[in-house]
Amino acid sequence: MNSFLMSFVPIEWITTAIHSIFIFGVVGLIVGSFASKIPVINAYGTIIKAIAGILLIFGLFAEGYNYASKDWITKSKEYEEKIRIAEEKSGKVNEVIKHVFVDKVKVVETERVVIQEKLKDVSVKIDSQCKITTDTVDILNQAARGKK
Repeated sequence: MNSFLMSFVPIEWITTAIHSIFIFGVVGLIVGSFASKIPVINAYGTIIKAIAGILLIFGLFAEGYNYASKDWITKSKEYEEKIRIAEEKSGKVNEVIKHVFVDKVKVVETERVVIQEKLKDVSVKIDSQCKITTDTVDILNQAARGKK
């Protein structure tokens, strides 16, 4: 849910907010340190230091997270570009494979038709006792091995 809402906010705004939180933390600690030395506003200085310390810690964490996120986003974009290039190459290779495959299918189809014609010619030689001639066996072996 959080990243969904953050996707509508420009990354520059998020970076500016993180920098501001960190700077407020640092400035708040400095101001709180001076304010805690003044006896009249001593209590307020301690409160400012406590709030500024929390802001500083959160800002420091957010700075590191933001830096790491930018690094991952950069790497992600690099990999997306590599994937796009690989998809283009694979599309070209698939076209080549498709043409080679179609050519091989045509060759197999023509071999099948030729062998069927040879079998029709030899089928006349098969007698009524269902004895198969050596010519028929040779043609079937040739069909199993492929054309030579």
